[in-house]
Amino acid sequence: MVEHQEPQPSSRPDGSSNRDDEISIQSSPRGYDTMKTTAASLSPPPEGICHKDSEKHLSARHAFAILVNLQIGSGIFASPAQVDTNVPSPGAALLVWLVGGLLSWAGAASYAEFGAALPLNGGTQEYLRYVYGDIAAFLMAWIYIFAVKPSSMAIQCIVLVDSATSAIASADGTTLASWQLKLLAITAQASLVLLNSISTKTTMRLSESFTLFKIATVIMIFLGGIWVLIAHMIDPNSSLGGNTDWYSKNWFHSRPSMSDGVPIEWTNMGSWELLGHYSAAIYAGLWAYDGWDNANFVASEIRNPGRSLPLAIHTAMAVVLGCFELVNIAYYILVPWKLIGSSSAVAVMAAKSLLGYFAGVAISILVAISCAGAVTSNLLAFGRLTVAASQRGYLPKVFGIIGFPSWISWPNRRAHSEGNAPQNSYSNESQPLIAEDSDEDVANIVGENDTAPTPDTESDVPINAMLLNLSLTTIYIATGSFRILLTFVGMAMWIFYVSTAVALIILRFREPGLRRPYRPPLVIPIIFSCVGTAVIIRSAMFAPLPAAAIAGLLVAGSLVGRLRS
Repeated sequence: MVEHQEPQPSSRPDGSSNRDDEISIQSSPRGYDTMKTTAASLSPPPEGICHKDSEKHLSARHAFAILVNLQIGSGIFASPAQVDTNVPSPGAALLVWLVGGLLSWAGAASYAEFGAALPLNGGTQEYLRYVYGDIAAFLMAWIYIFAVKPSSMAIQCIVLVDSATSAIASADGTTLASWQLKLLAITAQASLVLLNSISTKTTMRLSESFTLFKIATVIMIFLGGIWVLIAHMIDPNSSLGGNTDWYSKNWFHSRPSMSDGVPIEWTNMGSWELLGHYSAAIYAGLWAYDGWDNANFVASEIRNPGRSLPLAIHTAMAVVLGCFELVNIAYYILVPWKLIGSSSAVAVMAAKSLLGYFAGVAISILVAISCAGAVTSNLLAFGRLTVAASQRGYLPKVFGIIGFPSWISWPNRRAHSEGNAPQNSYSNESQPLIAEDSDEDVANIVGENDTAPTPDTESDVPINAMLLNLSLTTIYIATGSFRILLTFVGMAMWIFYVSTAVALIILRFREPGLRRPYRPPLVIPIIFSCVGTAVIIRSAMFAPLPAAAIAGLLVAGSLVGRLRS
């Protein structure tokens, strides 16, 4: 049951007005928001928000495309191997995909409430700041900008190249060296950064186009499984596909598997160790679903976010969960079970087993396009997050510049964060926190005397942020591997996912009068927080080195955050 709540006057517990406490955002015509921080956002945040019309060029369709693009990316084509090697049976793997989808959906529903109530560019960063304060937001920006986002894109580029070259390289039995694959992955990332630096409109057109390719790819794989299934029903002796495991073996019976070249005997494994493997499998599945939060990074650019954002999130989650389950069933029908865990190019193996070499080449190209789509949506979210962090003072102002770097001559260039009040400045203007005519969507939060800044250049893309992303992603591609990066990214992301869900629970009690156009049952963020915490703890024990790296980043971020405050 979803509750809709009308605006209520804002007041403090002591009955005094919140009119002197404000958060204002100057909305640029190009969609990036300049934030002015005041006293309220540094201590208890305001219990309402004011509204002002601004240009919003993203619809529910665009938000849906962003979410589908990110979720149906490299994960559904690479994560099945990681899931399969950490569970005892195909049936258990399908249950892991279902649990991962439902858990992600619960998180997405929680984020939808935040995004509808506080439509701020920056997503999680701004929600943590609103509830916990500046240090928490800084830590999130620190980890996401320097670790989570670039390492996620590194994984996607690795899978992109792995898929694009696997079918072609297998024609003569040769494979590319590791350094060659990494070089191609870096080239792919650089090319996508260049394409996405043209304009936001170009990025959105690419995103929508990639969405069609992604859905077409998963449909083709699923139809291939259906084709083999029907052929077997007509003729039990049919050799179509070449795999007999799916009808000759029990889907829930334990079978030996391999993990990093080490054989696993599930029947002799203790429950604690088994839980560790399941945690690793769930992380792999959750990484495939990851991206459900990214529409919140551009929430202030979505028209009528109170309706459009939840609609896009729930529609995208239903589509993605259904696609992932059906595609994994098809994998187990098309590919011999002992091979699924051996390569990240499972989709290519499935196509080759059914229709031969050229089908593998076709699917490998489609998988590469799907991964490119995921990188495209990640670049859009990274740009918004980096600009928001720069405006908050978490990064140098140079990363908040919209348009070309200063060494490229262009008239009327200006830093987007120019003119902002300092981080700890206080405004003397008294402004209403809830507008009288705000019964529709929650617009950008603005001060009533603020004016929108003029565009910086002809480009509306944060080029410096894109260059930062390219540099960081290149480092992760050059130094990391798929499995290590996957565990690292999973733990880092879920620390902040759980923190945000807990923040939502806190806010329900701390600010019951905050206008919430979308409000899921409280049990949803509670379940999400409890399950997410359990998975984080067990995964940290199962993979101590990635956990130690994340802990080191958090400690370093805390020290830097305190030094800058």
